[in-house]
Amino acid sequence: MKIAAITAALLLSATTSFAMPHSSGHDQLANMLQVNGAEFTTGELISIRDARIDGNLTQERYFLSHENRAQAGGKGETSQGKEQLAEQLGVDASKYSIAELSQLQDAVRENDRQKVRFIMSGNNETSVDVRPTPSRGRDS
Repeated sequence: MKIAAITAALLLSATTSFAMPHSSGHDQLANMLQVNGAEFTTGELISIRDARIDGNLTQERYFLSHENRAQAGGKGETSQGKEQLAEQLGVDASKYSIAELSQLQDAVRENDRQKVRFIMSGNNETSVDVRPTPSRGRDS
């Protein structure tokens, strides 16, 4: 019951900005978790708390190490989630963006072999010249 009350108070007073001072509920939750509240957002503290309650050490370490803040969605960049998705699809994570991996996963699920080949070929990256061509009348 106490955790539910704390969570409700935190959600009502949660701020998304790092520059804003933290609420007393944020600081209380950080103290309860024995972490520095200035290093974490309220959402991250709640995720850490939930991971500890569930006994999920991997998820707890994920938030404690700030790995959740990594911006690794493009080609050549990798993150834990991107690598996991690529491994499930049997491809190299560094060769595809997260969007391409997601499209590839959908194509595999839908058994769309043509789309799978298209994404894996890299032809989806071909740029298209979209210059307007003048037509008779108004543009000429």
